[in-house]
Amino acid sequence: MQSKLKLSKGSSFKLDSLSSKLNLRRNIICRLAIGRSLVDNSSVIEIEPLDNNGFEFNRYTLTGEHDNFFKLLIVQHEGKKMDDDLYFSKYLRNHIERGIEILYDEYQRINSPTEFLLFLSSISEENPK
Repeated sequence: MQSKLKLSKGSSFKLDSLSSKLNLRRNIICRLAIGRSLVDNSSVIEIEPLDNNGFEFNRYTLTGEHDNFFKLLIVQHEGKKMDDDLYFSKYLRNHIERGIEILYDEYQRINSPTEFLLFLSSISEENPK
């Protein structure tokens, strides 16, 4: 079972920017990114990050004691079973990469920490599954 995940340099830059603007730890923003990516119904299988020269996270830092929950969400989203290594190294990473991109673009548009977090809380209300 893989225990470390590396992000791309570009996503790491955006993650660092969001972390400082929102005053949230990077792992918390990664969790928000996963959720934000899951709102998009398309698969992340085709996403190919440009590199893996960015931040490295321990598995527990990203998913904590809820790793199985994150895996179930991703399995449901993708509509297929997957082994643990594929889930963590490919799908979880790609959801984080896509989610950070989405969050960064949305923050650039809103440009206010409070308004941004209010916007994120309204997404789940607008998109019930």
